[in-house]
Formats: sequence, C-alpha cells, structure tokens
Amino acid sequence: MKNDALAFFKEPNDFNRFIYQFDIYNGWKIGKGTMNSRGELIRNKSYTRNLKKLFSDKNAFRREVSISEIVSWLDSFVILMRVIEKLRINLSSEEFVKVKIYFEYIIKMSKKMRVDFIIEYEDTLLLLELRMVNNFRKIRGTWSNKKGELLIYKELMNNYIDDKFKILTFAFISLYEYEGREEIIAHSHYNNNQVSFLVEYIQKFMIKRSEIL
Repeated sequence: MKNDALAFFKEPNDFNRFIYQFDIYNGWKIGKGTMNSRGELIRNKSYTRNLKKLFSDKNAFRREVSISEIVSWLDSFVILMRVIEKLRINLSSEEFVKVKIYFEYIIKMSKKMRVDFIIEYEDTLLLLELRMVNNFRKIRGTWSNKKGELLIYKELMNNYIDDKFKILTFAFISLYEYEGREEIIAHSHYNNNQVSFLVEYIQKFMIKRSEIL
C-alpha cells in the first residue's frame, strides 16, 4: 500500500519529523477564507514548494497539485498532529509505535480517487477524510457527503485489500479557528472535541476492539 500513497509513515513520530524537516507546518493556522485566497499568501513559501515537489516526484498523478489542495493539506496536518499527540497520551508506547499513516492514498482502479489519510493498526485500516466548513450549519450536510464518499472508497478497496484487514471510515469536519489574528474559541473548541472523539474511536475500534465485542 505504501507505494500507492504520496507519503507513508511507519510510525506517528515519522509524520512529525516529516512536518518539521520539510518546513511544512511553520505555525500554520486554520483560518477563515477560501482555499485559493489563503493559498495566495503561501504561494512562494518553502513548504509550498516542498509539497509541490513531493507531489510531482511521485509521478502518480495526472496534473500538478493546486494551491487550494496544499492549503487543505496544511489544515489537515494541524488536525492530524493534534490526533497524534492525543494518541501519544492515551496509548501505551508499544501501541503508539505500531500506528502507521498513509497520506493521499490512491485507490486502485478508481481513476485516481484519493483518501486523505489511512491509519493502520495491525489488522485494521481507518479511512480518514477531512473537510473544513465555515459555520456549524454546514457540518451535518458536509459530513453526510464525506461519509458517502468514504463508503465508496471502502467498497473499492475491498476488491483488492487482503481479507485480514477490517476497513473502518471516519469523516472529520472542522471549522476555521482564526479570523485574521483573532481566535474563534467556539470553533477551536469544536475541533478539539472532534479530535478527542476520533482518538476515542481509534482506541475502541482499532486498538482495543476485542474489549467491546
């Protein structure tokens, strides 16, 4: 599977090293505005060039990565880093290092459909899609759409993934956390609650699934 992903991380600490060594994170905030308008502010940043090069070097895609996609990735990196830190706290060190992460995984025979992230733990794969919306009213509809996409991805992957794997899905809908330099506390609080919920989901259905069967 790792050859079909834009990047593969054998353990969560590898993801953190990827963020810092590539100078990708660099204090990025999930801010208000369209992806394109936010992208104009980082078009010439080193981490933007690094991500574009990573995408082109993979030579598995039909076009160049757009600036809006890069902004979406950066937002997702912020969320995933929070998930990783909570997993670090909630899992044993032996469990933590067994968590594998695939970034932008290309589904076989799908006309280049991609899953944002896949989290692997032993015999379980979690397909994770992330999307940011600008108000609470849009969360439910966006979640339903993303969940539908994930179920299609799951069906396609079931055609070729080894039968030993159980495939789970999770749609993570976030809200922007900053308007200019002002933090929107209600939005940040919601996002962090969602992070906690995802970590709980991973614990119950991936790490300690046998305890609830």
